[in-house]
Amino acid sequence: MNYNIKAFIKFGSERNILDLYTNGTVFLNTIQYFRDIEDGELRGDKYEGVSEIINSLPGTFKIKESEQEFRFEKVHLRKSFKEILGNIYSLYAISDKGFRNYQDFKIDERLNGFGSHCLVIDPKSFINRMEKILHNLGYSYNHGFVDYYDKEKICREVSLFEKPFEFEYQKEFRFYVENEKIEPVKIQIGSLENCAELFSTKDIFTLQLKPKELI
Repeated sequence: MNYNIKAFIKFGSERNILDLYTNGTVFLNTIQYFRDIEDGELRGDKYEGVSEIINSLPGTFKIKESEQEFRFEKVHLRKSFKEILGNIYSLYAISDKGFRNYQDFKIDERLNGFGSHCLVIDPKSFINRMEKILHNLGYSYNHGFVDYYDKEKICREVSLFEKPFEFEYQKEFRFYVENEKIEPVKIQIGSLENCAELFSTKDIFTLQLKPKELI
């Protein structure tokens, strides 16, 4: 299903946001970085790169050498490789996927934690620039919305474009870039001054949508 993206918002420090605005500097950190960082479920996500989640109901089991039956409570397991290759770049998406009705639109104030400044970016221009530069540099990549799941209920494989429901407030649209090395990727996509507006984060929470802007 195709969704209408009204705008991207990128949050960060004043220095990094100005660098993005003026120079088009895009810093794609490693999946491993986001898995390992501990910041109270802001950028850090220990489920990042998980390949499968298993939730079992309470039950019983027997040891082969014994007739005794043992009970166990619900089991929660996550499968993943020890190290995850690849890099991601995340943006907040104002879209009809995250907000089905303009009256529901509200930016969660937890996003204050991402930094003091932000850019409101034209999505078409940004995607086109990213695709062009990544292609020219020879990277394999993908991009799209992140879907959210209840990690205590699902029992299936998960993709790099899925995250636990705790992160749903971030309304994430992400770029994933294949990389054989566990190291950040830094690219330049050109100044965004003609397709973005600069704000302090505290001011962005007053942003409002007009009727039909998400249609």
